[in-house]
Amino acid sequence: MQLRAVLFDLDGTLVDTAPDMVGSLNRVLANHNRPLANVEQASKLVSNGGKALIEFGFGDTIGQGDIPKVETLVQEFLADYKTFVANDSYLYPGMSEVLTFCESNSLKWGVITNKPLHLAKDLLEGLGLLDRCAILLGGDSLPVKKPDPVPMLHTCMVLSLAPSECLYIGDHLRDIQAGNAAGMDTATALWGYIGDQETPEDWNANFMLKSVGGLLELIKEKHLAA
Repeated sequence: MQLRAVLFDLDGTLVDTAPDMVGSLNRVLANHNRPLANVEQASKLVSNGGKALIEFGFGDTIGQGDIPKVETLVQEFLADYKTFVANDSYLYPGMSEVLTFCESNSLKWGVITNKPLHLAKDLLEGLGLLDRCAILLGGDSLPVKKPDPVPMLHTCMVLSLAPSECLYIGDHLRDIQAGNAAGMDTATALWGYIGDQETPEDWNANFMLKSVGGLLELIKEKHLAA
């Protein structure tokens, strides 16, 4: 069936948000006189959200001595991150061309993320993308989130599209699971935050993409094949 929409995960797929998310983690660590996290290692956890970053940074010191419980640290992280959400984050190189191609060829594009909606909106607005995307769903937009397919199916309903007319790109197993369960074509973004111990070749995506350039070629191929 004809490709009519290209849908993205946000962190680690459309936008490299690691500079700002790890920056917020390190400011929280500094606030509690803890050693700063290794940026490269912490970046691999960005797709798992603030709680995963806090647990990585603080380890077994959480709740010990003067260190608050994890829920308090996560709220401190989120408050800091909201201030710096679009400070150093950027579209992956080549992604601007992907979005421009979609817009120039009547392909809708949108974002389905587990990131809280208010943070996702602030990020896209800061990057000048909010008014360009056809839909934005956050992790709290619906009662369930990825890997549940409901956000994907809801997106199809809003855009008046069949799942088979959509391509979903993500860098996490839950992205591929949600897209597959909804009946969309799926693509793994190998440029994203994939840990060394993860095996994306086992995620059962329709496509595995090594680069954003490869994504553009895939979209062109599917568009021209219609």
